[in-house]
Amino acid sequence: MTVLASLGILVLGMLITAVLIQGVRRFIPVELRGREEKRGIVFAFCGVLYALVIGFVLAFALEGYQAADSDAGSEADSVTALSRAATLFDAESRDRLGHELICYSRAVIYDEWPKQSDGESSELATAATDRLFQSFGGLGRSNPDDAALSSSLDRVRELGESRAARLLKSNQSLPSMFWVFMIVGGLMLTGYATILAGNERRLGQVIFILPVTLLLLCAIYLVAVFEQPFRGPNALQPQAMEVALKSVTDFVPDPRANRPCP
Repeated sequence: MTVLASLGILVLGMLITAVLIQGVRRFIPVELRGREEKRGIVFAFCGVLYALVIGFVLAFALEGYQAADSDAGSEADSVTALSRAATLFDAESRDRLGHELICYSRAVIYDEWPKQSDGESSELATAATDRLFQSFGGLGRSNPDDAALSSSLDRVRELGESRAARLLKSNQSLPSMFWVFMIVGGLMLTGYATILAGNERRLGQVIFILPVTLLLLCAIYLVAVFEQPFRGPNALQPQAMEVALKSVTDFVPDPRANRPCP
């Protein structure tokens, strides 16, 4: 998909460059074209301003992407830790907790993860989360002073918080004004660059304008990729939860824990 995206950016950049060159040659008078000193200063100022805004937006989107990856990893770590803690309880509780952790992992991987691309959650994962809270809460009422149980309850809370944060990020997007600025501002910047190179031959115009167009398209593409962590060709995958599911399945000794989920 990265290769296809690169080819798409290249083709789109060439198309935009060709349209801009033809448009300037047709609609802009010759006396208004060229690289006058004052025009160069204006172009440099606009370029710096645009780069600053794009950098800010890209950093914001990248931070959200990394946070979503971190939340998914913390959620999987909680599942693995709870499976270890389950072995500290009696056989019946260990079997029940192991089964519920397996069901939760399966619900996240196979049901909730695909739905995140549409900003939706999974009823199966929600039900599995509720069962985990109820099971550990029931153990807490019968063993109020158990240190291992207290730590497990903290882990259950962290699991719920990580899931909630992951779901929140799957339904977030940048304000529309950022997209308007990036697209319209990019077209204005490339159009101004075309006017500055308006008196050169076509090849010289292409050499001057095409790199600018491609860089702007790449920046906008990166923002689009990082804005939605669970959508598109570079969407995050449930690899951490898959590892956690295998770990729980292998670690919980009672084979009944791996029975079908409700």
